[in-house]
Amino acid sequence: IEGKIEGKIEGKIEGKIEGKIEVAKAMLANNVDVNTIVKFTGLSISEIEELSGNL
Repeated sequence: IEGKIEGKIEGKIEGKIEGKIEVAKAMLANNVDVNTIVKFTGLSISEIEELSGNL
């Protein structure tokens, strides 16, 4: 049971992170300022810069 709970928690965390990444990618594609993306997604500047290089 403990393993199932841990798996569910990890899945939810991964889903939230993936959602933030998708929002950040959309914002980058629409030329939104990096600092604004940081503010609304909670991602770091370096994470966003890495994403911008992958677009």
